[in-house]
Amino acid sequence: MPAAAGVFGGGVQRVIAAVREDADLEAALVCGAETVFLLSGDLRSLESQCARLHERGKRTFLHFDLVNGLKGDLAGITYAAEHFHLTGIISTKAPCLKIAHDCGLQAILRVFVLDSSAFRTGLHHVQSGRPDYVEVLPGVSGKIIRMATAEFQLPIIAGGLIQSREDVADALAAGAAAVSTSRHELWPKA
Repeated sequence: MPAAAGVFGGGVQRVIAAVREDADLEAALVCGAETVFLLSGDLRSLESQCARLHERGKRTFLHFDLVNGLKGDLAGITYAAEHFHLTGIISTKAPCLKIAHDCGLQAILRVFVLDSSAFRTGLHHVQSGRPDYVEVLPGVSGKIIRMATAEFQLPIIAGGLIQSREDVADALAAGAAAVSTSRHELWPKA
């Protein structure tokens, strides 16, 4: 199991700020979260957004499947690695994860566990993409988190539908190494 320092830093902070829009970015810049997931954006704005996060010492992971104007291929991921001060990428696609590693980035596989077939597909992507972490959605299912922890043999990040401090506590109690959420009130204070 890889060291969790890439996502979690030297501390024990376990809530990741998930950023979808400009207001989220502004809040993430001043909150205490050490790690930020960028879940939207486009080629025109990403360099400045990532530079601002980097200046604040945030570890930044870009969800490549959700970015406009940038493909999750060798050229796109190499460009992002060279220009965006990224710690890593997030993707549902195993080939993107391999390219990220080749570019010196960490890789998070995002898996939507809707049924046992989706779980098996996620396991296949873990085996072929060799991510550093797996983000499991929905993150409010303790059973899914426990299954993913046992089967994927990687640190699990619970994401999706995290609405309350109780949801965070439940996900961590089920074995998640961290929780990602776009709810500002759940982000660590500065």
